[in-house]
Amino acid sequence: MKRLWLLYFPLLFLPNFGLSKETAFGVLEVSDWLILPFLILLLVAPAAKYAQLVTRQRTLLWAFAVWALLSTLSIHFRYDYLDDVPLLLGCCLKLARLVLYVAAGILITKRLSDAGVRREWAWSLLGALVMLSIGLLVSAGGPDTEAVGTLTGYKSYNAIVVSVAILSAYVAGLWIDNVFGRKWNRCAGLALLFAVSSVLLSTSHATRHGRGGWVGLAAGLAYIFYKRTANLKILGVIALVGVASFTAYQSLPTFKSFVDMTLSNGTESSSLGVDDGARLSTWSEEAPKFVRAPLLGTGFYHRGGESGLWTSGSHNFFIQMFLETGALGGILVILLFFLAWRQASGDASVRNKVHLATRAALVAAVVGGMSGEYYYGGIGVLVLFASQALAGSLPTTSLASPATRAHFDLRWRAAS
Repeated sequence: MKRLWLLYFPLLFLPNFGLSKETAFGVLEVSDWLILPFLILLLVAPAAKYAQLVTRQRTLLWAFAVWALLSTLSIHFRYDYLDDVPLLLGCCLKLARLVLYVAAGILITKRLSDAGVRREWAWSLLGALVMLSIGLLVSAGGPDTEAVGTLTGYKSYNAIVVSVAILSAYVAGLWIDNVFGRKWNRCAGLALLFAVSSVLLSTSHATRHGRGGWVGLAAGLAYIFYKRTANLKILGVIALVGVASFTAYQSLPTFKSFVDMTLSNGTESSSLGVDDGARLSTWSEEAPKFVRAPLLGTGFYHRGGESGLWTSGSHNFFIQMFLETGALGGILVILLFFLAWRQASGDASVRNKVHLATRAALVAAVVGGMSGEYYYGGIGVLVLFASQALAGSLPTTSLASPATRAHFDLRWRAAS
C-alpha cells in the first residue's frame, strides 16, 4: 500500500477512451478523475525525514498561488461584467486544478526518501512515457477523425507531445549517465524508440502537428550533446531520432507534408522562411497588452471579454503568465524555473548523476512552453514536476552534515 502510488502513477497518463466530459468550465479528462486518488496514495506513503531541496520552492509556489488567486478575485472590482460569478468560478477552478497537479508533483518528491523508492520511481517514469506514447497512437488519424481523437486520446495533442519531449529528454539524460543500471537502460532505450515512433506515426495533419514538442525535444537533446560530446550514447540517440525522422518523411505522406509546411515560406511564416505557426506575430500582438494591467494582470485564465486578451492565448506560457497574473506572477514563474535550474547544478545533483537529465528536461520544458500554454495544470505540469523530482529529493546542503550527505550519496549510488 505504501508504494502503490508508484504503480498508479503511469495510469494518470491514460488516454481518454471516450471518458472525457465537457463541462461549462472546460473538459474533464481521465487524469482529472484519477488525480485525487493518486494524492490520497501519496499522503499515506512514507515521506522523507530530512530537509529536501524541493522545500526551497514552496515559498515561491505559495506566493504564486496566493497572488494568482488575488488577481483572479479582483476581476469583480476591475471589470464591468453584468454577472461575473461564472467567470470567477471558472478561473478559480482552473487555478485549483493547477494547484492539485503541482501538489502531486511536490508530494512525489517528498516520497522519494530512499534508494529503493527512487529505483522504482525510475521504472514508473518509463511506464508513464510508454502510456503517453500509446495515447498518441490512439489519437492518430486524419482530419476527419480529429473529434474522435480528442475523445479517445487527449484534449490537447500539442500539449502531450511537449510532455513526451520533456520526459524523453529526461529519460535520455538518465540513460546516458547510466544512473539506474543496465536493465533499466535497455528498457529506457526501447521506451525512447517507442516514444519517437508514436509521435511520428500520430502526426496526422496541420492542426495536430506538435511542432513545439519537436523543437523542445531537439533543444533537450542538443543540451545533452553539448554536455556529453564525447559520449557515444548521445550520438546514438541523435542518430536514432534522425533515422526515424528521415524514414517517416519518406514513408508517411502526412508527416512529409507537415515537414514541408513547416519549412515552407507560406503566408504564416516568419522572416526566416520557416513556418512558425504565426507564433512570432501572436507574441508581438499579445505581449504589449501587459501594460493594460501590469500589476495584477487580467486574472488567472481570464481571456476574452473585458480582458482584451485573445481567447486562444498568446501561445507562450511565460508571456501568458505576465498577462494574466501581472509582473509579480510572471517573475515568480521565471524564478521557479531558475531555482530548478540551480538545484539541478548543485553538488548533490552532480554527485548523484541527475543534473544532466534534469537540466535537459528543463530546456525541453522552457522551449516547449514558448509554443503554447501547456503548464496550466494536467499532464503537462505533472510531467514538468516529475522530471525535477529526483533532484528535488536530494538533501539541502545547509541542513545536512557532511557525514549525512555522504551516507545519502552512497545509498543513492547503490540504487544504480
